[in-house]
Amino acid sequence: MADSKQRRYVFLLNRLKTLDGDMMATSLKRCLSTLDLTLMGVGGMVGSGLYVLTGAVAKDTAGPAVIISFIFAGIASLLAAFCYAEFGARFPKTGSAYMFTYVSMGEVWAFLIGWNVILENMIGGAAVARAWSGYLDSIFNHDIQNFTETHIMQWNVPFIAHYPDLLAAGILVVASVFISFGVQVSSYLNHIFSTVSMGVIAFILVFGFMLADPANWSQDQGGFAPYGMSGILAGSATCFYAFVGFDVIASSSEEAKNPQKAVPVATAISLGLAATAYILVSCVLTLIVPWRTLDPNSALADAFFRRGYSWAGIVVAVGSICGECLSQKSTI
Repeated sequence: MADSKQRRYVFLLNRLKTLDGDMMATSLKRCLSTLDLTLMGVGGMVGSGLYVLTGAVAKDTAGPAVIISFIFAGIASLLAAFCYAEFGARFPKTGSAYMFTYVSMGEVWAFLIGWNVILENMIGGAAVARAWSGYLDSIFNHDIQNFTETHIMQWNVPFIAHYPDLLAAGILVVASVFISFGVQVSSYLNHIFSTVSMGVIAFILVFGFMLADPANWSQDQGGFAPYGMSGILAGSATCFYAFVGFDVIASSSEEAKNPQKAVPVATAISLGLAATAYILVSCVLTLIVPWRTLDPNSALADAFFRRGYSWAGIVVAVGSICGECLSQKSTI
């Protein structure tokens, strides 16, 4: 009896080792470290949300209380990120939510989730490209938009832009070309853009707090939470969009050197850094200028322009372009 149990134990142990080896086997090159995955996660999250979403939510939904909205959204995203990290460590394969759903719930649900992921990436890529072109257009005093509307075409259709954004379409093509060179080249570009973007964020925080005016949170300007708790919760639902980039880490687990360790660590660190950046930048943005006057298309750059620091607005616009490139690469 003892020998039979021992043989069964050895059989199960060998089976687990075989399954583990099959799961780790891949035709892709495992070349990404924990730092690479962390920077990919930060790049996926700190992009269009930081430079566009903060101003849009602050002006139209939550006011200065957008800070609390980002806290709520960050907590919800952290719970989802832990699930992704757990799946990414147990099943280090490409496919992200599709693969995880296939393993845990079956092929039918995975089919539905897979098409939802495709739709999410299409919408996310379009939003990021639109934000990228908006900030670049702000550097040239909106001359690109004016030229397009005057010499090409424009229309007045609800819920879409009033003119064809050819610049955004070109950005999608260029980003797709860079992605086609492989993950190693993409990782190098990610490091460069991440370094520039984090440097610009540090500049925004330091210089922004120097220009901060607490009167912009006073009752004369509508108070800290002009839309109440309903506005804060509505804003947090929108702010959750800013954190969806963390799934790029799980999607890259098949190319990670040590996915069981790297994926959870990179997910936690990148989400923490992104949440901190969003909260601090939202605080700076609503203190520099009154929240009612924010430009939802290029809030940060426009805020510095209106305070008389046009050079600072250009620096912010350059950082936003790097951030948008990171987000664009992650969504594609």
